[in-house]
Amino acid sequence: MTVDIKIVRAGQMYRYYLRQTVVGDGRRPARTPLRAAQEQAGVPVGRWMGRGLSVLGLTSGEEVTEAQLRNLFGERGRHPFADRIEADLLAKGVSPKKAFKAGALGRRVMVTGVDFVFRPQPTIYLLWALGDEETRRVIEAAHERAIERVLEWIEDEVAVIRYGKDGIYRVRPPGGLVAARFRHYEARSGMPLLFLGRFRSVSLPIPRDSEDQLCGQLAPGTSRLSSLLSGVAGAAVLG
Repeated sequence: MTVDIKIVRAGQMYRYYLRQTVVGDGRRPARTPLRAAQEQAGVPVGRWMGRGLSVLGLTSGEEVTEAQLRNLFGERGRHPFADRIEADLLAKGVSPKKAFKAGALGRRVMVTGVDFVFRPQPTIYLLWALGDEETRRVIEAAHERAIERVLEWIEDEVAVIRYGKDGIYRVRPPGGLVAARFRHYEARSGMPLLFLGRFRSVSLPIPRDSEDQLCGQLAPGTSRLSSLLSGVAGAAVLG
């Protein structure tokens, strides 16, 4: 399995993902709700995954909503439920400034996530495209398991949080990472192609002994991360 990796930034790049990637790489019609656009495209809704979900009040397998995507990845790192948090505080008489701040996950950042795209080997997705229903289900299940193994490895061995002046301190993400996954069944050309895109949030909770904002990043020495991830994912599929 191959893995492509790209940085997700707030602004135009995030809007591109919201218009195309989350609806199977098709073109999302203007003013069409996310769930309706996904149904029209024939792709399932996005699902949350990762050990850090509980920190944000999310559960594994829960549907990814447009508001949650906008807050976490498009609004420079706000809580997925920032709208609700802000509304509740305003109803209690808290000032708009303090209510807005309560919905943030720290200092606002431009890099809000990392996009991982997982594609099986051509022989595997050819078998998936031409196989019967049972064969397709088995391949999709193996693909999902491989991706789960990769995320576990990233949480255990790769991801770090930098904080303090010039990011001098580094720690593992407390509780784990948060990721949104989106299943695709076709390439942009319309040819059958099984792959899954996943956004990993880099907006993470700050260690309690620090008042400095932090950001998530990949650990040093992982410049060949794509090949390493491919090896882990391939082992998971074959295992």
